Amino acid sequence: MSYLFVYGTLRKGFNHPMAELLSRSGEYFTSGKCNGLLFDMGPYPVLTLNTAEGQYVIGDVFLLHNEHEVLTILDEYEGVGENLETGITYERLKVSIESEEGVKLSAWIYLHLGSLDHMTPIEGGDYLQYITESR
Repeated sequence: MSYLFVYGTLRKGFNHPMAELLSRSGEYFTSGKCNGLLFDMGPYPVLTLNTAEGQYVIGDVFLLHNEHEVLTILDEYEGVGENLETGITYERLKVSIESEEGVKLSAWIYLHLGSLDHMTPIEGGDYLQYITESR
């Protein structure tokens, strides 16, 4: 079993088809944060790693019961390793996450690789809050 950190439309609070996959093959563990920057791509956000102090992305951590099945489906959904029409390329790797309780853990995460031109930064790194305030 391993952890998956989600920061966009797969977070609790969004009605998304892939969220159903997470509920079937895993369970919500905790909320947390990782060092990074979040950008608005319209229907979803993208995350890039950043080691600058105080720049975090907020998200949810899921404990995966069937890691291989879930990650295989999510890799295809996210287009890992592909150059997508949007110019986005994702990579999945493990990063350090700090849980809301202050515990460090290692979790899979989908990262944006490539240009950030013409992307709107999401101040505060919390996509759920950003979407809620935008409506």
